[in-house]
Amino acid sequence: MSKVLEALTKYTSVLSRSAESTNYADDRPIYTKHLAEAARFFVLAHEGRIPELVALVHDERRPYGWGYLSGDVGAQAESAFNDFATFIESLSA
Repeated sequence: MSKVLEALTKYTSVLSRSAESTNYADDRPIYTKHLAEAARFFVLAHEGRIPELVALVHDERRPYGWGYLSGDVGAQAESAFNDFATFIESLSA
């Protein structure tokens, strides 16, 4: 459980920093949506509901795949999500 929360904290920290430092106004609502999903991830992780977390992370891959976040901070957020999602998805294997 602690590794899940550690991975989630790392992702959320990068996402938060990226949201705070983006210069692209069009990206701000996207960051807000990703941060809201991260909050849902925390609830599931904290409650130990790993199968549901895996499913929700899988669903979150779609929004990341449909578009992209601008600039270096966007690339950092996308990379952090991919690292987190890959780890979480490995829990169901």
